[in-house]
Amino acid sequence: MKRGLYIAVALILGALLAHFLLKDAGYVALRFAGYLIEMSAITFALLLLAVYFLIRVLLKAINARHLWRESQLQRRHERARRSLARGLLEMSEGEWQASEETLVRAAHDAEVPAAHYLVAARAADLQGATQRRDEWLAKAVETSIDKRAPALIMQAEMHLKHKQFDAALTTLNQLEARGEQNARGLLLLARVFRQTGDWEQLQAIEPRLRSTRGISKSVADEAMSQIHLDRLKAVAGAPNSKNLATAWKELPKSLAQRPEMVVAFARAAMVCEEYEMAELELRRILDKQWDEAAVLAYGELDAEDPLVILERAEQWLPNRPEDAALLLTCARLCLRSELYGKARSYLETSLAIRPRLETYYLLANLMEQLGDRDRAVRVLSDALVHVLGRQPMLPKIRARRWLDRRQGDRRK
Repeated sequence: MKRGLYIAVALILGALLAHFLLKDAGYVALRFAGYLIEMSAITFALLLLAVYFLIRVLLKAINARHLWRESQLQRRHERARRSLARGLLEMSEGEWQASEETLVRAAHDAEVPAAHYLVAARAADLQGATQRRDEWLAKAVETSIDKRAPALIMQAEMHLKHKQFDAALTTLNQLEARGEQNARGLLLLARVFRQTGDWEQLQAIEPRLRSTRGISKSVADEAMSQIHLDRLKAVAGAPNSKNLATAWKELPKSLAQRPEMVVAFARAAMVCEEYEMAELELRRILDKQWDEAAVLAYGELDAEDPLVILERAEQWLPNRPEDAALLLTCARLCLRSELYGKARSYLETSLAIRPRLETYYLLANLMEQLGDRDRAVRVLSDALVHVLGRQPMLPKIRARRWLDRRQGDRRK
């Protein structure tokens, strides 16, 4: 399109120039080294054009080798780009081995070889070929001279995927040492500290998580929330009242208002036999905002005087008479207080409102201990129906036919 436009403009200019030159062709005289060269203006213009094109031809001839190399390089880059696209499509189709081979084969011709090696490493990892995966990751790091962050971050992700926390931490420390730490790297670092239980390091990087560009406030809050939640659960796994108090004290106030945090703390406190602390925090959160998990955790309290806990739980009943979770909690506390008739009433009411397997089990167990085995069996049968979601279709057995068949078998 552009070439055609240029030709049209040249023709128009030539026609205009010819129109004026036909009337007066013009005269050009050049004196050079004692010689006088005379020619018409048209001849001079044609001579200038010839010299211009001659110079261009000579320049192309001089740069021919360089231009040929450039064209070959562009072809190789284009082939590598096509190979990268094909490799990505093959990996998406589940042809991981073919994808790996395609990507590695074209990596040396690519403008950015690290991209090929990183995708090849992903394909090798999907095949479970850890040795080849590490080889391609190492090549990606080697070929990323200016910016190694993508290769190091993927390497850390691979280590985390296979729970190689020390290797992941070493890789992320390399990223930190090179000054290429970014949002993704910080989140991975927080994940490593979380998995290894290094809470001090987690607290140290929290300000960076909140100030780093690319990490929104909601993401930072969620990450820190999960970290503190895991810390409380870790205390429950290894009971220690001092560690529990420290973890709860270092919990930000905004997170201490979340029901899931309070429930995790209460369960850890119960494991540490700190029932008063657990009851106080559960009651505080339930008075502010009703939460089913907190209600159920309240029923697990094993205080010295369960009647006091039961009375406090029953104070919520007038406002929530049809809360199945609260009724289950009251039933549990009644069982601890040895109020079996009341516990049975609460369990049956809870089942009528919202059936739960846990409620079925408690009621069946209570009936068994009270000697009512028939009722216990019926409750367990109802629990099975609840699990299946429907009543199983069983044909009725005719007693006479069954007895006749059994007697005939005995005679034989």
